Amino acid sequence: MAALKAEGIILRKYLLRETSYILVIFTREYGKIRGVLKGARNPYPQFAGNFEIFTQCELLFYGKRKKGMDLISRCEAVDFFLPVRKDIERLTYANYFIELIDAVSNDHEANTELYEIILEGLRLLATESSPRRAGRIFEIKLLDAIGLGPRLDECAGCSSSLPEDFRFSVKCGGIVCRDCAKKEGASMEISSGTRNFMRRIHDIPFTKARQVKVSKVVGREAEAILKKFIQYYIGGQMRSMKFLEDMDRTGVLRKV
Repeated sequence: MAALKAEGIILRKYLLRETSYILVIFTREYGKIRGVLKGARNPYPQFAGNFEIFTQCELLFYGKRKKGMDLISRCEAVDFFLPVRKDIERLTYANYFIELIDAVSNDHEANTELYEIILEGLRLLATESSPRRAGRIFEIKLLDAIGLGPRLDECAGCSSSLPEDFRFSVKCGGIVCRDCAKKEGASMEISSGTRNFMRRIHDIPFTKARQVKVSKVVGREAEAILKKFIQYYIGGQMRSMKFLEDMDRTGVLRKV
């Protein structure tokens, strides 16, 4: 079988025997692959330092036949996102990003849009931009890419025009009027500012979304809404998000 070239982001890494690794990589061309990287843990490894999680890499691999793992014959780092690795909050958000990508992707199902989102998310984290804001942008873009973006322009319950008095329903999938909110029974408060922020991020490319500013109040409200939305539709809480919450409670994280 001919070797396949790809560009990817490493999602997970496992030890295999004494000298090798199993890597889970989300690639631009082939989606998520699982491959064996042999000899990487030798005393003088050919691939030293090229396979840490959320590293962007170029690889050469042989696709699996029937059952089994792909065989990775080359893995070369393109970007380690070093500024992210030097800051505990940025590092934890990066882990959160790859957890989400891993949760919503299937093996060998290419999704170029999803690849660009994780790549741009990591690039944004590597700047001086707020990690919290980067997180909200990433979440909104990811939900849009997998077809779960919340409805923000009309009532998600009855499809009526957006009323002046509205709430947010996770179960209905977005903004709802007061009548639908009463029927659903578990809606959340959402301000016009938060709705406008989410809609703005939805409407523009990721590269422009990084320029959108957000107040602390709007950022916190968007965080609470998106957290519940993701837990409901993707299932469970990401371990990295739980760690972020613990750090937030202890005062470790930035307040903006």
